[in-house]
Amino acid sequence: MMNGYDKAEALAFIVKRIHAKDHPDLADMIESLISQAIDADMDYMHKEGVLDAEGNAGDEYYEDDDAFEHMVETIVANNDLTPEQAVKVAALVDDYMDHQQAYLESKGLCDWE
Repeated sequence: MMNGYDKAEALAFIVKRIHAKDHPDLADMIESLISQAIDADMDYMHKEGVLDAEGNAGDEYYEDDDAFEHMVETIVANNDLTPEQAVKVAALVDDYMDHQQAYLESKGLCDWE
């Protein structure tokens, strides 16, 4: 995890802003999928050197497209989703990324940008 990042707080912040009506086929799974997106996002940042082992800013830059792809692929694989569901997860992850950025900014955790 990122230093200063509270996953439970971030999850509540993000889920509150994602509307089930925008993701009707995933409505009953939104909180679980967002939790998985957070984990996959942190995994991406550690693997790519955006965050170091201690959760501090690393030497690499966050690449939105690569992170997005990693999150979607991870969620789809972990939940054995169909290609149709993968498209819907991609839309949810896109929303997640916007709200995650808002959360990070609200906590002053965007120093690596």
